[in-house]
Amino acid sequence: MHGQKKTKLILIQCARCRKWQAVRMDPEDLERHANGMFVQFAFTDRNGEPYLDASERELLTSSLCGPCWALFCPSDPLAYS
Repeated sequence: MHGQKKTKLILIQCARCRKWQAVRMDPEDLERHANGMFVQFAFTDRNGEPYLDASERELLTSSLCGPCWALFCPSDPLAYS
């Protein structure tokens, strides 16, 4: 529980570029997320720290890989002007 057994390998296809991304996670954490727990709380270790990086969590929520997310939502505030 809580990231102890990162034994499940999930393949997720990016909705934009169609590339496949592999993410390894604890199956119990995946089940908690499937039952409605927010991704940032479901995939945490025993200390409450997320063990998936931001791009992996975004892939689970929006089906966008890191590079595609950066394209749609640039971190530079001037990009939106």
